[in-house]
Amino acid sequence: MKKPRKQTKRLINELINLRKSRKSIDEFNFNFLLNFCENCRLMHEHLNKNFFSEDLFKIAYRQYFVFLVSCWETFFRDMFVYIHSSDEQSINDLIKKMKIDNDSIRLKNITLPELLSKSFNFQNKKDLESAYNNIWGSNFLNYVCDTKIEFCGLNGKFTKNFSVKSLFPDWRKITDKTFDIRHKVVHDANYRPKIDTNLIQKSEALFLLIPQLVTYFAAIRFKLKQLILSNGEYAVPYVFSVKDILSDDWVVVEKK
Repeated sequence: MKKPRKQTKRLINELINLRKSRKSIDEFNFNFLLNFCENCRLMHEHLNKNFFSEDLFKIAYRQYFVFLVSCWETFFRDMFVYIHSSDEQSINDLIKKMKIDNDSIRLKNITLPELLSKSFNFQNKKDLESAYNNIWGSNFLNYVCDTKIEFCGLNGKFTKNFSVKSLFPDWRKITDKTFDIRHKVVHDANYRPKIDTNLIQKSEALFLLIPQLVTYFAAIRFKLKQLILSNGEYAVPYVFSVKDILSDDWVVVEKK
């Protein structure tokens, strides 16, 4: 089992800087969508205009996997800190799971959830599930991807019995492949993955959907705000698709 990291000056400064970029759950969920939107639309805009030469497209293809996992990592790290800072039972369960002597830890300008977030690599699915399994009491990603949402909004419409698995039965295989390509791109400049349009389309869809489903289930459990779709009579949680992200008939409105 992982143990808390040593509180070096560098680690403390890193955690403080991460704290500055992290706000409330509704805001960092919005930040996730905005980050995804910026990069996804950039990629698709250039593809639609045939901006990329063949060589540039191969570079962009590789880097898109890096971006997808980076957005994923940031979201799950922020969610981890938020939940374990807000819910006493969750942090107590984690302390017990990690066999931590809480009295022996002397924190230096950081919180225990912030410190423990560095015990997990959120770019690694095994670590991610280890970090979150104690909250859901089962295999975390299976729960998120297999559980059906009775009613939600998707692609501007009301949808029944939605789940990631219903759209992508091979979601685990695709996410594993995405992590594998990202790792090789980052750590081996010689690596040249084979261009697979079907894979990248599924990857971007999954890495957009799964964090939103996590937000949905967390909102139910911890009574948090949600994005909704309403027709004046019904209001249901809304899940943004890649189609939504690429649409140009909506605008970002800043909260006052």
